[in-house]
Amino acid sequence: MSDFLNRLIGLFLVFILLVLAPLTIHSLSTDLTIKRSILNEITNFIDKVTDTAQVTEAQQTDFYIGCSSYGAIVDVQIKRYIRIVNPDGMGGTYTSYALTDNILHFNQGDIVQVEVKAIDYTGAQKLMWYFNKIFTPKLEFTLAGMVR
Repeated sequence: MSDFLNRLIGLFLVFILLVLAPLTIHSLSTDLTIKRSILNEITNFIDKVTDTAQVTEAQQTDFYIGCSSYGAIVDVQIKRYIRIVNPDGMGGTYTSYALTDNILHFNQGDIVQVEVKAIDYTGAQKLMWYFNKIFTPKLEFTLAGMVR
């Protein structure tokens, strides 16, 4: 009887080591590639906006499609903070920023901020939860740049 029990335990361990471990490692590697690719899309978009000081509808659509094309379901928000220079009462000035809805044209000194948040969990996150009961955080990036 103990021989049969040892074989069952051995088959269970073989299944874990030969099937589940490589599957988990591969899905986590794919998840990291998705995160890095989306981060590259955000960086490239912010560089374009800070250099040209404008965003066209085609650039927005291309950016939205680019972020969604890597396999993760994401929500993308583009924000514009306009620079406001106010006098401080002692002969100097101070700068403050206000959020505005117009994201098509930027002025020098404005800030463009891009937020990308995952709507659903990726395959790797679901797999980690199902087998290991570990939840890794959802994808979330916030990057900003100042228009030159």
